[in-house]
Amino acid sequence: MTFHCKNYDINQDACRKLKGECVPGRRGCVLEGRVAVSEELAVRIKEIDSRLRASRDRKDDQE
Repeated sequence: MTFHCKNYDINQDACRKLKGECVPGRRGCVLEGRVAVSEELAVRIKEIDSRLRASRDRKDDQE
């Protein structure tokens, strides 16, 4: 996969905007909705979204 993104930190192999793993097309990514993602990438995006949702739910339960 070849792409260029101003938010990609090559030294950290991470997204500066989302402060985490660079997965092109995930929610919040500048490429979201602009690119077609493979099935494998779609699965990774769903896994990340699930982890983030679970983390937010735990945080809400603590408050």
